[in-house]
Amino acid sequence: MGSKWKATPLKELGVQLIDCDHKTPKAVEDGVPYIGIPQMDSGRINFDANPRLISEEDYVKWTRKANPLYGDMIVSRRCNSGESAYVPEGAKFALGQNLVLLRPTGGRIHPEYFRWAIQGREWWSEVSRYLNPGAIFDSLKCADIPKFKIPEPPKSEQLKISGFLTAISDKIELNRQMNETLEQMAQVLFKSWFVDFDPVIDNALDAGNPIPEELEARAEQRRQLRDAVAQGEASVLGMPDEIRSLLPSEFEFTGEMGWIPKGWKAGKLNDLLVLQRGFDLPKTKRTEGPYPLIASSGKDGVHGDFKVEGPGVVTGRSGRIGVVNFVYDDFWPLNTTLWVKEFFASSPYHGFFQLKEIDLENYATGSAVPTLNRNHVHEHPCIVAPKTVLDVFDKHAEALFRRVRSNDESNQTLARVRDYLLPKLISGELQIPDAEQQIAEAVS
Repeated sequence: MGSKWKATPLKELGVQLIDCDHKTPKAVEDGVPYIGIPQMDSGRINFDANPRLISEEDYVKWTRKANPLYGDMIVSRRCNSGESAYVPEGAKFALGQNLVLLRPTGGRIHPEYFRWAIQGREWWSEVSRYLNPGAIFDSLKCADIPKFKIPEPPKSEQLKISGFLTAISDKIELNRQMNETLEQMAQVLFKSWFVDFDPVIDNALDAGNPIPEELEARAEQRRQLRDAVAQGEASVLGMPDEIRSLLPSEFEFTGEMGWIPKGWKAGKLNDLLVLQRGFDLPKTKRTEGPYPLIASSGKDGVHGDFKVEGPGVVTGRSGRIGVVNFVYDDFWPLNTTLWVKEFFASSPYHGFFQLKEIDLENYATGSAVPTLNRNHVHEHPCIVAPKTVLDVFDKHAEALFRRVRSNDESNQTLARVRDYLLPKLISGELQIPDAEQQIAEAVS
C-alpha cells in the first residue's frame, strides 16, 4: 500500500547532509567516544559497544566539520547501508568513517518525526534505489542521499506520530536502564559478600575481633556507615541478618589469596566451575527457532535446536574477549565462546559475577585474533565460599534477575508493537486514533 502523504526529497525539506572526516584518529585508553557502524544499534547509539576512544585534541579536530547535535540522525553509507541512529541530548562523541549526519533545518520536518521516517519502509526503498554495488561493500553516495524522498505529513501529524513512537521507545529505554541498575545491584551484592567481605567485617566489629591491616580501609568505611545509622543519617547497614548469621567473625591468612573469612577456602576458578568450548554451527545450517545463539559478543540470532540448558553463563573465547553473558533459557553457545559446563562451588548467578570480576583479557593470547585458553583461566585464584552462603546469595540475585527478565520480555513486546505501527503511521495507512489504543496498552 502506498503512502497517503506526499513524498518529498530531503533537500526540499531542508535536511542538511554533513559528511564525516575520511580518516581515523589515534585510539587512546581514556578519551571521547568515536562512534562507528558497530555502535549503531536499532536506531540508537550504543555507547557500551566498545567504541574507539580518542583524545580531546582529536575530538576537536574531528568535530570541526561534523559536530553531532541533538536531533541529528547518523546514517551509514556502507555495510547495512541506510542503518541509522538518533543523536540523543547531551551526547559527546566524534563521527566515524562511512557515516554522515542528516540535520533537519528550516522547520518543514520535525526532528523527532524525521528520526522515525528514516526507519520506515519508504526510506529503505530509497536505499535500494540508490545503492551502489561494490566488491566488498555496497554503498551510498553522499550526492544521492539528499534525493531520498520520505512521506511529509502535516506538521501536526508529524508531532502526533513521533510522540506515539517516541513514547514506546522511551519505555524501552527506561526498562533497559532499569535492567542496568538491577544488574549493578546484584553485582554490588556479590562484591560486598565475596570480595570486600562486608558481613564478616561487621561480625568482627560486633565481636571486637581484630581486622587485618589489608582490610582496615574497608572496615573504616563500615564504621562510618554504623555511625551514620546511629545518628539517623542512614537507615540500614545494607546487610541482611540472615547472611551475617551464616558467616564467621574472624579472618585467616591463606598466602596467595591473603586474608579471607575463617573457614572459607583459597582455591582456583576450576574449584568453582568448569569452562567448555562452544559448538560449531555454520550459518548455512542455522534454522529459525526459539533458542538464542550466543557468540563472543552476545546474542547472535536464533536456532531451532539448543546445546545447553539454561540458565547459563557464556564468555568470549575468540574475537571479543571479556564480555560475560547470562542466558536465561536453553541456548546454543557458538564456537567463539566458552560456556560454564559445570558449577561446583558456584551457580549461574555467582559464576556470572565471578567471571566479570576477572580481567579475562589478561589471559588472551594471539595478536591477530585474541583467543582465551580455558585451561589458563581455570588457574585464576578464587575464594571458595560455603554452599550456605551461595544459596542465600542466589536467593537475592535471582529475585533481581527475575525483574530483569520481566523487563526484557516487556521490551520485546514493545519493540514488536513499535515495529508494526511504524510503517503504517509513517505512510498514513494507519491513523492516530486507530493506533492510540494499541500504543496506550503497549506503554502502560
